[in-house]
Amino acid sequence: MESKIPVFLRFLLVLCMSFCVLLWFLTTISISHNEAIVFFEQKGIAGFLSHLSVRFFGQNDFGLRLPFLILHLCNAYLMFIFARGFLKLPSDAVFCVALFCLLPGVNAVALLVTNCGIVIFITLLLCILAQKYNKIPYWLLFIAVFIDKSFALVFLSLIFYAISRKDTRLLIIAVCCFALNMYMYGLDIGGHPQEYFPDGNAHLLLIFSPLVFLYFLYCLYRYFNIQTKPLIWYIAFCTLCFIWIVSLRQRVSMEDCAPLLLVGIPLMVRIYFTGLRVRLPQFRMRYKLPFSITFFVLVCMSGTLLLSKPLFVFFPDVNEHFAHRHFIAKELAESLKNRGFYAVKTDENLQMRLRFYGISFGGHSLMSEPQSGATQIPIVYYGKKIATYYIK
Repeated sequence: MESKIPVFLRFLLVLCMSFCVLLWFLTTISISHNEAIVFFEQKGIAGFLSHLSVRFFGQNDFGLRLPFLILHLCNAYLMFIFARGFLKLPSDAVFCVALFCLLPGVNAVALLVTNCGIVIFITLLLCILAQKYNKIPYWLLFIAVFIDKSFALVFLSLIFYAISRKDTRLLIIAVCCFALNMYMYGLDIGGHPQEYFPDGNAHLLLIFSPLVFLYFLYCLYRYFNIQTKPLIWYIAFCTLCFIWIVSLRQRVSMEDCAPLLLVGIPLMVRIYFTGLRVRLPQFRMRYKLPFSITFFVLVCMSGTLLLSKPLFVFFPDVNEHFAHRHFIAKELAESLKNRGFYAVKTDENLQMRLRFYGISFGGHSLMSEPQSGATQIPIVYYGKKIATYYIK
């Protein structure tokens, strides 16, 4: 039975809940070394956006991450718009957005200083325009060429899409865009061959959550046997095949590839509700029970990510925590300032992170190993000392 709450109001409620949760999560994390590199060296659009935001809101975590939080909300809106035209009922589109906002991989990149959100935005916009006008917006392809190397996979997907549609014009343009993007960004296939296939799939299981990823694979297979496939299937399928093939030889950058898999979420929603609705209510339990279990596991995994700071109290070694590189630096910088230290010398990784919080290079040495006569600086989370630094 359809809810009496208007569809768009339900969508806004999902969006508001996602915004509030991520805004709280923003206050718990620190800048990572990779993010510090992007910020200080102003690499790509992500570096530009973070710098622009910091100018207006100050050099803090809120100013650093606000553009990517806004971009996440925009992506959720684009997902809603696309799902409204792709799925049968408007309420299905709301569920699709809720699933999008719950995925651990989406929440992980929603605040990080990377191009992932931009890649998702442009890819969803491409799919929406292709769905609405039944043709590919070539101007958007030209823009995507210069944005990020991830779009090489989109162009590769468009090549197969054009072949299936016997669209010679699109095929030529997609090949040219692919070649230009590869010329600008390249593809690193150097080094000693080494299999990372299990490692790559483990990352995908964490991005989607295990049961959702297995269902995602099932849905890609189901659409494989359909004669006319949507563009989002080609993007998701080609990206997954690329990850699998390349991971047989080398480590795959999930930051570059995984965002393109997320556009395939409406495929899962469509397959699920189609299978559910063709059956009488008394025969739907075998669909609802696996769904309930899958949804529960998904919520648990997303909750684990969002509550990663409190989870530090359960790890005897901070380096064993799955997200340790996104913590400690902010609290350490505050402790240093409270003790009157505004310049320290430490390892390059930590030095760049502390620099964002106003700790410059020079003065005393900061170490993670005990030193005689050194001042201890403990880092405490929820009443438990999780790390200790020494300044001398």
